[in-house]
Amino acid sequence: MVDIKVDDYNSFSQALKRFKIECQQSGLTSEIKRHQEYEKPTERKRKKRLKAIRRQRRKMLKLERMRKY
Repeated sequence: MVDIKVDDYNSFSQALKRFKIECQQSGLTSEIKRHQEYEKPTERKRKKRLKAIRRQRRKMLKLERMRKY
């Protein structure tokens, strides 16, 4: 759960902005998006595999950049 304490000198827009940031950092927004629609197990596996491939590509690119220097 995300708690935001609002003081008298803070405006509503500042408090709302802090609340949104706290929600993103805690992973609440991604959890809500994930539960909005049912995701088939095959789609979950596919996304997990694609995420692993992207992670591996980034790792290889990072190694290539380090070799150049």
